[in-house]
Amino acid sequence: MLRLVRRIYSWSRADPVDEELRGWNWDKPPLKPRAYLDLGVWEVSSKYCGTRRDLWLRRKMGVVVEPSESMAKGKMVHEAITTALREAGRYLSNGLEVWSAYEAAKEKWRRIDTGGSRENARLVEKIYKSTLLSILGEAAYEEALYGSRRPPLAISEYRVDGSNLGLAPNLSADLVAEGGVILDIKYGAPREFHKLSLTGYALALESEYEVPYDYGILIYIQGYLESLKINIKPIYINSYLRRYFIEERDEIIDMLIENREPPRDSACNPSCPFYKVCNK
Repeated sequence: MLRLVRRIYSWSRADPVDEELRGWNWDKPPLKPRAYLDLGVWEVSSKYCGTRRDLWLRRKMGVVVEPSESMAKGKMVHEAITTALREAGRYLSNGLEVWSAYEAAKEKWRRIDTGGSRENARLVEKIYKSTLLSILGEAAYEEALYGSRRPPLAISEYRVDGSNLGLAPNLSADLVAEGGVILDIKYGAPREFHKLSLTGYALALESEYEVPYDYGILIYIQGYLESLKINIKPIYINSYLRRYFIEERDEIIDMLIENREPPRDSACNPSCPFYKVCNK
């Protein structure tokens, strides 16, 4: 991960963030929100529905839908990774040797709800154990090289108050690592707007702690079982992304407070949980 951070650091030196776009300037334009609606970062950053009609149906019409199959798998993948991080950190912090830590933690994936599906259980087990081995392997390498080791740097499900920015007061970032690196886990194909989730958490963290958060990493899990692939993409949370997030936030606020019902997306995806609601 350090190599990725060094790469992002070189980008940040060439293109520093505008001061007005730092989260600690939440009380001044352009960061100051027009209304305080407790928006989730995912509500602002998720643009799978091009017109935002899904958000309107949920917020204004009170429509409740079952998560899609892809969303359910994404939740399991996320839980597998964060559980592995948490268990590895716990056992290493307690002084266990690497192999002993693996033996103690290797079956903890069974606590994760896989909906009774054998295939889902295999997927969760594979991702959990791969993550666990990666973390413990890094600890073993560090110990062999330096004669000592540190617990894993990542903190699982980091809570942050985004209310100063018109966001929810109990936001939960996937992972926040030492040095201000925000990690976000995605299951499926990369999309350009995925960078917005990192940006939203960076702004919220800056608004609460008044220190810069410029570095992000997107972790993409794609495929299934034998075809499983993990890709890691470093992201510099620059001024452009910050403006983009704020513009999306403001557009959503205006839509909701002005009661502007958006039309159905012309490219409505049948896998969307709201597809049947929009296509009655």
